[in-house]
Amino acid sequence: MGDYEDDEYMEGEEDEVPPPSASWLDALQAQFGSVPWWVVSTTVHVVVLLLMTLIVVATPAPETTDAIIPMDLVKAEEPEEEVTYDEKPLFQQDRNIDMEEIVEHPVFVHEEVEVRDHMETENNMDNNTARGQEDAISDIPLGGTGVVGNLGVGGGGAGCYGFRDGGGRKRAALKGGGSRKSEEMVDNALRWLVKNQEPAGNWAVQRWAGTRFEECTVGVTGLALLAFLGAGHTEKTGKHKNTVRMAVDYLMKQQAANGAIGANNDSEHGGGYNHAIAGLALAEAFGMAQVAATGVAAQKAIDYSVNGHQCEYDGWRYSAKMAPDTSVSGWFIMQLKSAKVAGLRVDGKGFQGAIAWLDKVQDLPGAGGEYAGKARYQPGTAVSASMTAVALLGRQFMGWKRSDPLLIGAADFLAQNLPQWGTSPQTHWGVTVPFYYWYYGTLGMFQMGGDWWKQWNASLRDMLIQNQIKSNDPATDGSWEPIGEDGKWAGRAYSTAMGCLCLEVYYRYLPMYK
Repeated sequence: MGDYEDDEYMEGEEDEVPPPSASWLDALQAQFGSVPWWVVSTTVHVVVLLLMTLIVVATPAPETTDAIIPMDLVKAEEPEEEVTYDEKPLFQQDRNIDMEEIVEHPVFVHEEVEVRDHMETENNMDNNTARGQEDAISDIPLGGTGVVGNLGVGGGGAGCYGFRDGGGRKRAALKGGGSRKSEEMVDNALRWLVKNQEPAGNWAVQRWAGTRFEECTVGVTGLALLAFLGAGHTEKTGKHKNTVRMAVDYLMKQQAANGAIGANNDSEHGGGYNHAIAGLALAEAFGMAQVAATGVAAQKAIDYSVNGHQCEYDGWRYSAKMAPDTSVSGWFIMQLKSAKVAGLRVDGKGFQGAIAWLDKVQDLPGAGGEYAGKARYQPGTAVSASMTAVALLGRQFMGWKRSDPLLIGAADFLAQNLPQWGTSPQTHWGVTVPFYYWYYGTLGMFQMGGDWWKQWNASLRDMLIQNQIKSNDPATDGSWEPIGEDGKWAGRAYSTAMGCLCLEVYYRYLPMYK
């Protein structure tokens, strides 16, 4: 019967052959058009299921690091306590904070001074004065004692270079023990320096009677530059910025290829002083104004100071690698410190050598004598107040705490030798160097604060105010007489710059101890 049905099928149906022009879709339709619909549907579903199976098998299972922890080992967490916040906007304050409230327990004490609105000085520079690297810390391994990053921590994180501009300068002067009159003396001294600057940018030491060492010109120019910087004038800002630019340019032109500053750098008296003071001034100028060329010159000076001039892991003196002394070493310590604050590279062995030197020349605690911390020019020479002042400031700049017996003993010794016009404790030479002593003593005692500073400031401030020259002669008006042997060596420009720096102490470097 099956054969019959096949024959009947063959006789009744003939395959249609599509014409040559028909498309492949037409051919497909002709081929499967008579297939029952359920066959087609089943086939499609089977194909789809196969494709889905392939996709699932081919896709890798995601990795997991979750650990399965039995629930009986899980301790129920306590609900977190709800935290509420003050809705007052951040950094908003309800009132102006008086400067006396910024620093708790200030370490300096001074007499009350009348605050006047018109005390503002002639410094009209912007408030955005560069403060230096506030986190600049030396990399010397001192254990608990490290080089203090800021030359003055001040209130509220004050900058390294203090409050040298505008209202900040005024308030710092009044708070630290200055007065309207002392600020007037600063401006008078700066005007004298402006009038007597040479066209080349320097201050000519040989112009002033009694000068013995013409080779001090580079160092004196550095001190004059520091006086302008101390009052907030830089290469970019301030009423006297042109004077500052000329002085910086002059010092840079005196720099040799090895970084040493000063043509007579190996001379008996001018060499080490010239380079150290000039390098200090360039470092501070760069730290405040961030002029690239100044920074390059300052860095070269620092590299020479440590690698070319310093006795290895020891101090400094007049010429390179010469047996050290405390007087010259003090200026180099200040140079390295200001360079560090300015963000320049300072090899730690420079500070390590300075510490080693001070250990040799200071009376250490328990070594006998009335005061620990008294210092000498060189080991075996007599103790002097001027060298003690250098050692006091050097220790402070390298991180010694105010409570250290070396600092307390040194400050007590200086308090017995307060500033007096025309006199000064003897130095290693057996002569008086008043401006030199007053400069280091003022910086050191200001940092010590308390009664030490109160006594020192009471003697120094009024002494300098009373003895600044007031005349119609532009050659002397606003200057200080070059008294003492240091005045005879370096002249009127030296004494005027140093007197000015002493009266800028209130804001040049803010107190580093609270």
